[in-house]
Amino acid sequence: MRTVADFMTSEVFTLEPEMSLREAMELFGDEGVTGAPVVSGPRLVGVISATDLMDFQGSTQAARGPSDTRPTLREELGGAATSDEDPDENPGSFFADYWSHSGADVYQRLVESEGPEWDLLARHTVEEAMTRNVVSVGPDTSIAEAAKIMSTRGIHRVLVTQDDELVGILTSTDLVRGIANGSLVPSPSA
Repeated sequence: MRTVADFMTSEVFTLEPEMSLREAMELFGDEGVTGAPVVSGPRLVGVISATDLMDFQGSTQAARGPSDTRPTLREELGGAATSDEDPDENPGSFFADYWSHSGADVYQRLVESEGPEWDLLARHTVEEAMTRNVVSVGPDTSIAEAAKIMSTRGIHRVLVTQDDELVGILTSTDLVRGIANGSLVPSPSA
């Protein structure tokens, strides 16, 4: 039986909870990954993905629920949506309403990065956007069981832990690599 240990990556790229979301996004690009475990010292405290970053950036208070107190982008910029506002009517007007010099040249806006709309991710931390409910498996878990967990939960990675310590990560890329090189291809029945 093939196990997670046969396909996992042992050298795990990790992030720390106090890092900014901008730093996390830049590191994802530098490392060529779409997610990473979050550790505080030796302790695994969560996982964050590019999807988490996009969800955080685009989230609205109504979609998040009353227990989530993270500000929306509109709140970050000092405005509140009105009940008669139709966001589809003129989506570009949102930023124009909040730029102090909304008549300025578009090029000028692109070269200046001082406005709050440019640096929302730099003002928030990984801890604010990470998923705390981590899906993990042991290194002796069958590869079929790990793949089933990933498929059922709609996730692209499971963390591999042993005695509450992070020992690896199994990603959908690891599974595809196993299929591509023939090590995950089932043998024909006799």
